[in-house]
Amino acid sequence: MSHPSRSFLVAGLLLTLAGAAIADDKCLVKAVLGGKPVTMKSCVISIYDESSVTLFFTESPLPAEEAAAFQFNSYPQDKDAAGKPRSMVAFAFCPGGEKKIPSPAAVKSVEMNVAHPSSPFLGRQWVFDLPKDKEILKIEKLSGKLALGGRLAGRITGGKTSDGLKYSWEADFDVQLPQKASAAGQACGP
Repeated sequence: MSHPSRSFLVAGLLLTLAGAAIADDKCLVKAVLGGKPVTMKSCVISIYDESSVTLFFTESPLPAEEAAAFQFNSYPQDKDAAGKPRSMVAFAFCPGGEKKIPSPAAVKSVEMNVAHPSSPFLGRQWVFDLPKDKEILKIEKLSGKLALGGRLAGRITGGKTSDGLKYSWEADFDVQLPQKASAAGQACGP
């Protein structure tokens, strides 16, 4: 009867542990944008100065070049490379406030951008001051390691009426931060 070699067993164990350590990104937004329901299951994240992030949710995955451009400039595009409008939601915020430890209570400001392909008039941009605007936007959960290559997980919910149109969102995410910092983003700190 033959026995597997010790090195084969160790190699198999290491591969199993490595696979378990690398988690897949999870992105889900259920939203109503200007009265139009939409579900987005794709997202890209950028990190600036290892203190602020911009989350960019879309209905379908971005092409690699567009995702790389977003991670470089933190600027979410409401049109694809062919100029076709897209549904999108973006949140820019400092997950740790002035510190590097993500916490819902540490977030003091969230910049939000939304668009829907059915009309350019459904797009909106808002800045929410927390905790003052907690009835409109709430960071329900936030955890992770705010560093290049770290992970960030959380849940952002809320809603409001704008020009008589309904907007609401439930955003859940668990994503790996890029290995390279963005050249732009929300400033965190005094």
